Amino acid sequence: MISYSNTVHTTSSLFLLVVLFFVSFSLKAQPYILRGIIYDAEEKELTLPMAHIIPECESNKGTASNDKGEYYIELQSKECDVRFLYVGYQTQTKKITFTGSKVITLNIYLQHESSLLNEVKITQQRYEVKKDESTSSVAYVPQRKIEEHNITSLDNAFGQVGGLIVVDNEPQMRGGSGFSSGMGSRVMIMMDEMPVMRVDAGRPAWNLIPMENIEQIEVLKGAASVLYGSSAITGAINVRTAYPKGKPQTKLILYNGFYSRPSLDYRCSWPKGSTPLTYGANVSHSRKIKRFDLVLSAEYAHDDGFTGQELSIDSTLKNPDAYKKIVKEERLRFNFGTRYRFKTEGLFAGLNGNLLYAQNTMTHFWLNADSGMYRAFPGGLTETDNLMFFLDPYVKYFSKKSSSHSFKSRIMYSDNKATNNQDSKSEMYYFEYQYSKTFKNVGDLQLHSGAVGQFARSIGNVFAGIRDTNTILKPKYSANAAVYTQLEKRFLRKKNLILLGGGRYEYYQIFEQFGYITKDSLTGNYVEAKPVFRAGLNYNIVKTFTFIRSSFGMGYRFPSIGERYLTTKVGNYGFYPNPDLKSETSWNVELGVQQMFKLYNFKGFIDVAGYYQRYDNYVEFFLGPWLTREQELIPLKRYGFKFFNTGPARIVGVDLSIGGEGKMGDHVTYTLLFNYAYTNPKVLDTGFVFTTTATKAYNYINTSSDTTGYIMKYRIEHILKTDLDFKFFNLITLGLSAQYFSLMKNVDKFFYELDRYSSIAPRNVKNSNAPFPFDGLEEYRLTHNKGTWVFGLRMGVEYTNIKLALIINNLFNTEYSLRPMCPEPTRMTTLQLVYKFTEGEPFFAKKNKI
Repeated sequence: MISYSNTVHTTSSLFLLVVLFFVSFSLKAQPYILRGIIYDAEEKELTLPMAHIIPECESNKGTASNDKGEYYIELQSKECDVRFLYVGYQTQTKKITFTGSKVITLNIYLQHESSLLNEVKITQQRYEVKKDESTSSVAYVPQRKIEEHNITSLDNAFGQVGGLIVVDNEPQMRGGSGFSSGMGSRVMIMMDEMPVMRVDAGRPAWNLIPMENIEQIEVLKGAASVLYGSSAITGAINVRTAYPKGKPQTKLILYNGFYSRPSLDYRCSWPKGSTPLTYGANVSHSRKIKRFDLVLSAEYAHDDGFTGQELSIDSTLKNPDAYKKIVKEERLRFNFGTRYRFKTEGLFAGLNGNLLYAQNTMTHFWLNADSGMYRAFPGGLTETDNLMFFLDPYVKYFSKKSSSHSFKSRIMYSDNKATNNQDSKSEMYYFEYQYSKTFKNVGDLQLHSGAVGQFARSIGNVFAGIRDTNTILKPKYSANAAVYTQLEKRFLRKKNLILLGGGRYEYYQIFEQFGYITKDSLTGNYVEAKPVFRAGLNYNIVKTFTFIRSSFGMGYRFPSIGERYLTTKVGNYGFYPNPDLKSETSWNVELGVQQMFKLYNFKGFIDVAGYYQRYDNYVEFFLGPWLTREQELIPLKRYGFKFFNTGPARIVGVDLSIGGEGKMGDHVTYTLLFNYAYTNPKVLDTGFVFTTTATKAYNYINTSSDTTGYIMKYRIEHILKTDLDFKFFNLITLGLSAQYFSLMKNVDKFFYELDRYSSIAPRNVKNSNAPFPFDGLEEYRLTHNKGTWVFGLRMGVEYTNIKLALIINNLFNTEYSLRPMCPEPTRMTTLQLVYKFTEGEPFFAKKNKI
């Protein structure tokens, strides 16, 4: 028999154990709390919404600051390293230790990203990652550099990016592209990770980008087709736009400049007493309205250019009144960006937009290589009126379970009215969904997957695909769909080894009639679908601040509507269609090392990368007698340009970058950036016949001006860039830049055969009385075969929130041409005024502290 007292004792003991269990469980489960506000370090009252807070001990619990810059995060660890990140600012890492209290209030003050050593980019994985932790070579252009150089169009923004140059509107990344008249870009150009390309021509819309409202420009080198699709076969450029950071801010930039007469005055295309000008203004305003972010900007730009009209030099000299100024470009553009942060934490949406109206004059060929260098060849001018706009609705959601959903889209329209029968209209509809998640139970494995769709319509004479302009035009359509995924994981005790891998499957179609999803030659329906893959690693030797990276990537590029159906005539030379043009593929491997170092008061880095790119079915744009006798009786009128598949090729090269910042005494700071890129682009099958006529089969050997080393046509093998900036007493700035470009060693042999003064010109060309834009080209290239140096100078005074600067490009007024028959600008001198106003502060802020 059990006594009552024993029962009470047992019951009490069990009750006490249960209470102690729940108390201990409660104490164990009770989290540590870290909270505070994130500020701008310079403007102490400026808070930073949407800043990222990432605890290294529990990376699946990352969060973001709210619209007031406030953050709150719960942690289970007593000690933790926490990172604070915000685009355009330097990342801070704080070691948090909870002693005596389970709640810590910590306000963070982030410094502006002015250092070359703390670059952040997103283009490699579609999420933020430090440059030195990338598995591929990357570079970036910060907003301050855009302002310092008075860059008003994106194509002029890469003066400090190694291995990248824009030639005749075509971005050439590591020798991956040649001359293509600006069509079929192998570098994907994006704004907020969505394409900003003319969908019919595959041409970057450089002047559509709002340069006055940019956070930074990010450049990924090497095949990027897995994440960005067809046009990213040699790399990708992403422009990240800015959002409000706190107090309402307004920035105004005014500028006025002029072109100098060529150093050889007889080549000048404008009469004495007349000076071509460039001038413009842009203004941007950003503000937060409770949960609503708003950015507005506008730009006006006018550029007379440096090329004269279609008149001989004698005509203008004898009759100066006959001079007619050519306006290279005049444009007006409006941009807006919005973002609404819902009460549901991590959810926001918005609508961005851009509207452009521009009048342009394009000069395709010079008159000749001497007195007509800065004049257009008769019929070689194309005048355009271009209306373009896009709208970008988007929704993003970041959940508390370390996952995110993103849906973004773009509707883009272009109406291009042009002379030379080159009118065209196009529409693009783009959408993308992306899902990201961090799996804590698999060692913080990161997953990024998505689906992309794009539909385009184009109609116009220039892409009709037929030479008979009386035929009723039919629109051309293209459709693209893809799915992609990528996995990334950190390994080792210090998490200093990063491995990633991913793949993409892409479907592409060009057609004239709906209802066909497979290839059909009768209807002109062309279809392809291919997978591409990538992999990479980054290993950090922590003790020596050394980062070793290696990557493999596959590329795939489907030809644009323009490449297959381009049909026009400029300066007596045709641009002919090739409806049988096929896609090109590639693979790329890279090995790179980045070493951080400190030398006295200079902190810097050295980055060197070697790469190998292999291409198949390479697409090139060549000049030749591509019309048949039936199409044109006169032999000299059969010449024109056309896209061809030219067989296999490979590119081997080295990319070297050195950069950093230092001090000279207490009142002088400086930054240095040096880039050198060497590429060796080689044709692998020199006997590959890319086309035949009734009398001849054409290959690399019999169409090249120089077959030494089997170098591909229209490639610049050596590019050197350096830039040095000084700042004195936090008031005066001085900048110097230098660039070197080697000669395009190999061009179309027909350029020389159509030069009346060339040693290899046939008799009918030498005896012709008609002018040729090729006249004197062989002699010009022989006398300019050592390459070209171009220098720049910048000087400025920045007093509080006002800056006055003098910017001189091509300081020594060097006459040069990168692409044959296309001169580069003479010296341009620009005076710039920048004014920045923050609401709530004096119209003229207090003097800078020295």
